[in-house]
Amino acid sequence: MEFKKSKISINKVVEAGVILVTGGSALVFFIWSKNNFLLPKETYAESILIVLLALYLIKVVEDGRFYLVKSNLWYPLLGTAGASLFSLINSVSFYLSFLDLAEFFSYFFILFLAVNFIRTWTQKTRIFWALVVVCIITSAYAVCQFYNLEFKFWVRQGGRGNIFSTFGNPNRYSGWVGAVVPVMICYFFTMQGVKKYILGTSIALTYTGMMMTFTRGALLGLVVSLSFMLFLLLRFLHLKFFKKYKAKIFYLISIFAIISVVFSTKNPINISGQTIIGRFVSAATGQEASLRQRLMIWQVSFLMARAHPFIGQGIGTYKYHYLWYQGKFFENPANQDRLNLAVWAREAHNEYLQILVEMGALGLFFWLWLIFTFFGENYRGLKKEKNQKHFLIRLGLGTGAFVILVHAAVSFPLHIVPNGILLFLLMGLATSTEQAQTQTPASGFPENSGRG
Repeated sequence: MEFKKSKISINKVVEAGVILVTGGSALVFFIWSKNNFLLPKETYAESILIVLLALYLIKVVEDGRFYLVKSNLWYPLLGTAGASLFSLINSVSFYLSFLDLAEFFSYFFILFLAVNFIRTWTQKTRIFWALVVVCIITSAYAVCQFYNLEFKFWVRQGGRGNIFSTFGNPNRYSGWVGAVVPVMICYFFTMQGVKKYILGTSIALTYTGMMMTFTRGALLGLVVSLSFMLFLLLRFLHLKFFKKYKAKIFYLISIFAIISVVFSTKNPINISGQTIIGRFVSAATGQEASLRQRLMIWQVSFLMARAHPFIGQGIGTYKYHYLWYQGKFFENPANQDRLNLAVWAREAHNEYLQILVEMGALGLFFWLWLIFTFFGENYRGLKKEKNQKHFLIRLGLGTGAFVILVHAAVSFPLHIVPNGILLFLLMGLATSTEQAQTQTPASGFPENSGRG
């Protein structure tokens, strides 16, 4: 495929590919593998990304130059990639390590594509609407599952596990759509006419689906992120923003309040018998066995981290080492009263802790550097932004990424391909907003030729 002779620029090809990867990986599933939706999603996403990589390399060869937009994210990103490769020194299974490397490098490539080729507000808006469509489909399905409207070929589960939508698990679903909610809210302020009503309905439907899963981690991430968003709105746009959009703000407060109350009490609409308040109370009082088990997993993980503190045990090998270190944990007589909590943990249920275990302090340093660099760039971009619509879009994208990063403290979204891809896409779109605003080509990209 010769891009020079084609009327389709590589920007448009990448945009289409990004939509297919992000939206498709959230929707695709295989009916014979409900308990593990991850394999078809990973295969689908990585196959498309391989094609995009091939097309990008063709473009590089055709033009005889390597395209890279200047960004402060590249150094910590390269450091994180290098730390993951360096950890292979201690890996006991290259097979397990290469599986996780494929996931992480897929995320890095999504960030690379978003920063370099998704460069205009129009592109970002098209991708946004694709995410909205996914939220509508998956949330409508989640609501149907909540009320026992289900396909006949699924084997029924009980409790929260019954609300898995197209993700196979309630945590995966709520973590994904929860990250899109702040983006929808910020776009909602910028929309008029029919689009305003579509977004208003989509926000209500998506939040309802999240509440029906009673997933504390994703809801915590959403609450923390929306609080941060509120702070930034007050910090930069002041009270005049709230006066200007008082009708929309009243609508948002009303639907969030009503839906929260419905699923915080037992009533005919909430047929589950659970309440979100009860879920949080059980966690706060330590009554829930799953929470005590997770705290034990974290203690075992710190034992693992101390074995190879600098470069880690090797990316992807957490599941291999866990049982041995759990045995060491229970050798201590003080811990034997928790033998009933013994489990084979494939993930640490804390991405930051798992990075410390697998990639050591070196990997965690670069990972935190990447996160802080992203938010620093995003904050500086908000300070310089003069266009209120563009300000809101950048704010929504950054806040959406923050939802997943908060959720990562109590779960493992980086090991769920659709969620990991969404995180790095949101980071990439937020990072490239400043260049899109100025419409100034970076690194020599011609504006009307797909950056090359």
